[in-house]
Amino acid sequence: MTIRKRYSLRTSLLMVVAACIVPAVVISASLIYKQYQMRQEQLDQTTLLLARKVVADLDRELASIESALKILATSQNLALGNFKSFYQQARDALAPGIVYNFILTDPNGAQILNTLRPYGTPLPKAGTPPELQAVFSTRKTILTGLFIGPVTGTHLVVMGVPVLVGDEVKYSLNIGLAPSKINEILGKQAFADGWLIAVLDQNGTIVGRSRDAARFIGQRPVPEILAAILHHQEGKLKTMTKEEIPVNVSFSKSDIWQWTVAIGAPDTRLHDDISSTIAAVIVATALAIALGVTVALWLASRILSSVRGLNKAAAKLGDGTPIELPAILLKEADAVGEAIVKAANSIEEVKFLAQHDSLTSLANRRFFDQFATQQLALSKRHNSHFAVIAIDLDGFKQVNDQHGHQVGDEVLKIAAERLTNAIRSSDIASRIGGDEFLILLCDGESALAIETALRIVDILAKPYPGVQPPVSASAGLAIYPQHGDTLIKIISQADHALYRAKAKGKNRAELATPDPDSASSA
Repeated sequence: MTIRKRYSLRTSLLMVVAACIVPAVVISASLIYKQYQMRQEQLDQTTLLLARKVVADLDRELASIESALKILATSQNLALGNFKSFYQQARDALAPGIVYNFILTDPNGAQILNTLRPYGTPLPKAGTPPELQAVFSTRKTILTGLFIGPVTGTHLVVMGVPVLVGDEVKYSLNIGLAPSKINEILGKQAFADGWLIAVLDQNGTIVGRSRDAARFIGQRPVPEILAAILHHQEGKLKTMTKEEIPVNVSFSKSDIWQWTVAIGAPDTRLHDDISSTIAAVIVATALAIALGVTVALWLASRILSSVRGLNKAAAKLGDGTPIELPAILLKEADAVGEAIVKAANSIEEVKFLAQHDSLTSLANRRFFDQFATQQLALSKRHNSHFAVIAIDLDGFKQVNDQHGHQVGDEVLKIAAERLTNAIRSSDIASRIGGDEFLILLCDGESALAIETALRIVDILAKPYPGVQPPVSASAGLAIYPQHGDTLIKIISQADHALYRAKAKGKNRAELATPDPDSASSA
C-alpha cells in the first residue's frame, strides 16, 4: 500500500492561495504594462495633435500677414517712387497683433524706410538678413529665421515679398514680427499644467516659448530635439528640457514655412498615474487572495476579458473608428476604459479645432484650402464650375469701438450662422480672419452664384440685436474657370472684386472680371 504524502490544511490553503497569486500577479503586471503603453500612446497622440493645431494657427496667422503684405506691395506709391506717401500708407496699415513694423529694402539690403523711425531719418545700410536677398531672385515670399534687428537691437523675424515695378523686382517689402507676439499666440492655446510649447524657426532657433520665453528666445533647443527636427517633419522622443526636466516631446513642422512646434509633457505625470494604478492593483490582488480560490479565478477571468476588450478599444484610437467599451467590472480596468473614451473625445476635439475657427465654428483657412483644392480637381476632371465668394463686413470696426470686442464677437457668430443657413450643405463657409470670410459654392454656375452672393449681402445687412452702428457686407465673386484656372487666381480675383465692391459704396456684390489667361487656355 502506497502512502501518499499528506499536507496540512494550512499548507493546502497556502498552495491554493499561491496558485491564485501567480496568475493574479501576471495579469496585474500585464494590465499595468498595457495601461502604461496606452497612456504613453495617448499622451503622444494628444501632444502631436496639439502641435499640429499650433502649426495650423501659426500658418493661418502668417498666411494672413502674407496676404496683407502682398496687397500693400502693389501700392502705386511704390511704383511711382513716392516713398513719403507710402510711408504713411504703411503706418496706417499697422494694426495690433503679430505685426511689429514695415521695412522697405533695396537689392543691396539697405533700408529705404522703416515705420519704427520717422520718415527721412537715416536708416541702416546693412544688417538685413541675407535670406531676404532671395526675394529678388526667386520672386517669392521669404520668412527669415530669428536675428537681431539693426534698428531695434532686439530679436526679430522678418517676412518679405517682392515689389514689382514693371517686370523688375525693385524692392523687398518686409514685415517685422516680434517674438512677443508669437508668444501671445502660444498663450491662447489650451494645454495641461506643466506642459511646454516651443516654436523653432527653420534653423532650429527658439522663436517662441510658453515658459521663460525671455530667457531662452534666440537659443537652440537641446541637441536631441534639434537633431530630430532637422531630419523629420513630425516625430516624438523622450528628452530633457533646457531646465533639465524629463519630458515626452512631440513635434510637427509647417509644410509652408518649415517652422517647428514642439510640445513637451512632463514624465512625472505619466509615472504618477501608473503609480496610483499599481497601488490599486495591489489592493485588488489582496482582496482576491482573501476571498479564496473561486473568487480569484473568477476575477482573473474578468481581468483577462477586460484587457482583451480594452486592447481592441485602444487599437481603434489610431484608425478613428467608433469605440465600444466592453462591460468592465473592475474599477482599475474601468478607469482605463474611461481614459480611452476621454482620449478618443480629445482626439476628435483637437481634429475639429485644427480644421475650424474657434469663435464661429466655421471652417478655417487651411481646411478651406484643402476642400477647395479637391473641388478644383473635380471641376477640372468633369469640366464643371465652382465659385468663390470673398466677404468683408462693413462697419464692423465701429461695432468694436462702440460696444467692445465681446459684442463684436457676437456679431461674428451671428454672421457665421447666417452664412451657414444661406448656403447648401455641399458648400463650405470659412472665416479666414477678423471679419473676413470665404464661401465656396460647389455648383458655381453664374446665375446661381450671383443670386447666392446677392442673398448673402442682403442677409448680412439685416440688423444685429443690440448693435447700434449699421453692419452690412461687401462681397466679391469669382467663378472657375472664367476668372482663373488655379485656386490662387480664383481667390485673388474674388478679393479684387471685393475691393471694387468696397470702393463703389459697400453693401453690394461685385463679379470678377474674366481672366485672359484662363480664357485663352480654354
